[in-house]
Amino acid sequence: MRNRSIRARSRAGTPRLLLLVAIMLPQFVFCRTFAAAKLRAALLAPEQVTEDRLAALKTESYNAAGICLSETNPAWQIAAAGRISRSELALYYWIEIGRNAALADAHPEWMASIQTHPEYRRFFPDLPKLETNQVVKNYPWVPVLYAETFPVHLERVRRLLEGKPQPTGIFLNDLQGSPSACGCGNDLCRWTTDYGPLRTATRLPNDAAAKFVGEVRKLAPKAKIIPVWTSECEELDKQTLCAGVNCFKGTCWREFTAQVQAVAETSETIAALLPYKSFKRDLAEYGPTAGWISQALESFSRMPMRYASNGVPASRLIAVLQGWEVTSQQIAAQLDQAQKAGAAGGLVSFVLIEQSWAPRVFNIPAANR
Repeated sequence: MRNRSIRARSRAGTPRLLLLVAIMLPQFVFCRTFAAAKLRAALLAPEQVTEDRLAALKTESYNAAGICLSETNPAWQIAAAGRISRSELALYYWIEIGRNAALADAHPEWMASIQTHPEYRRFFPDLPKLETNQVVKNYPWVPVLYAETFPVHLERVRRLLEGKPQPTGIFLNDLQGSPSACGCGNDLCRWTTDYGPLRTATRLPNDAAAKFVGEVRKLAPKAKIIPVWTSECEELDKQTLCAGVNCFKGTCWREFTAQVQAVAETSETIAALLPYKSFKRDLAEYGPTAGWISQALESFSRMPMRYASNGVPASRLIAVLQGWEVTSQQIAAQLDQAQKAGAAGGLVSFVLIEQSWAPRVFNIPAANR
């Protein structure tokens, strides 16, 4: 009698159990799919894309590979993109926007300038004193934030994408101003194009980068367009990288917030450029190896709160990490810090992402004085 009762309860409970499984299974699958969907990509030069390299990346749990597009050897880029697609890794492109030596040489008047603060001169002691008709330009940085440069950069992106295999996504790097934008000398100070009255190009509003992303989206409607953003200065930089200029409590983060907020309103995902060694952030103050990365990701939401903005949470950020001139252990540490911060994924660049700059004296045309 007792066994029949147990069997009866078991049969009665079976529909409820099946119903519970039916409800929970989609959620379980969704969670597993979401976790698996986190990007783990490797950025390579076209010549680095070999079948052996791609196979090795797959064994290291990479699910995507990107290549840098440029005007050099487009046939190599097409061949590399094809190899990535055949490897079943997701294909991404990386396009440099703001740092463009060819454009700077052809149109020096379109380069960003360095004005107001002279602290950057400590790195360039031989830079001559300026005449009244001169301004220092930041070579080779040609920001997309000018009316004159916006369409030129857009046309270049169109040409670079023309004839290339369809990618999953496209990273657009350096959509901000130039390094040391205020003249402090800090590579992470990128909030403006001309911190002073001398201008030889027409500055666009703070939503210019966001609009540029939107225009590129029209060129590649099937691809995910991912703007790449660089963090700003930090409070500890005042006596070191900023050479006494109180950038952190000045204009920098306010302008950073206004610009990145415009981008965040139109882009679901943003990439954060975080090469911690290249940016001189391998400091004891940040704790463990690559500890700065988690703090920098968090600053994208924390710092904008000072200006009544929610900023961008780490869950919407892809961490762009340094894979050049580092060890495999340091790469692992960077990926670990990005994961701990809750980033949407990581892209490890095994090719140098050049961020250098140098002052160039420019004679201002009479029409711009």
